Amino acid sequence: MEKIRYGLKLWSDNIDLVADVVAAHRDGHFDFVELYSNPAREPDYSALEAMKTVPVTIHATHSHGFHEFIIGDEQRKIWRQTIALADFFKSPIIVLHPGRLHTIESFKENLAKIDDSRIHIENMAGRDINNDPMFGQDMSDLLQLKNIKPICFDLEKAIKAACYQNIDYKKYIGEALLKLKPEYFHISGGDCTSPVDQHLDLAEANFDLRWIKNALNALPRCSIVFETPKKDGLVNDLENMAYFRGL
Repeated sequence: MEKIRYGLKLWSDNIDLVADVVAAHRDGHFDFVELYSNPAREPDYSALEAMKTVPVTIHATHSHGFHEFIIGDEQRKIWRQTIALADFFKSPIIVLHPGRLHTIESFKENLAKIDDSRIHIENMAGRDINNDPMFGQDMSDLLQLKNIKPICFDLEKAIKAACYQNIDYKKYIGEALLKLKPEYFHISGGDCTSPVDQHLDLAEANFDLRWIKNALNALPRCSIVFETPKKDGLVNDLENMAYFRGL
């Protein structure tokens, strides 16, 4: 029996999709929404009100200095918008990228400027979309990050990190599940021979999705967000979830 909880990825300014999201959740297509806090626009809380019938987690922005995770006055202001969204939905989780070129010490210094008990730190790919190496991909770093906050474990990023470090991805993921003990996940498609983050459809993945699904079903608890491309409203999101269910 499948125990996995399915999550839909949405942006805070996808106001045109709110009614469809509420209806699709009511019809049982997914269990919760992960809402990305887009700092380019102030959230329309009157439009988002209808989505309070759906459990919502929050993903902090990875732009405006958060990709590097260097926290200054502008980033503190942006963070207040993220906190406001989390408070509005009573969200139990705020996912945060650990940035680039950090040490544990420099990451902790910046985290202290915006700390919140709901933060989950996401593991990173070998290289980002700009082909730059990322902090938070090495297992020794992730184990130290786990002592600070729970880990949001992105499976596609893990495969990219394994490629970058020349490690078998099944060994890397297996070690992560055992040692990091994540309960909250992201998934998307990608090329396991490339270290670069991609976020493709699951049908485009050349890694063993059935093995991943079996590993997740063996966990006591698992919530997984589908970070696949958004096409034709929610159609592509739901097709990717159906693909995964059918494995």
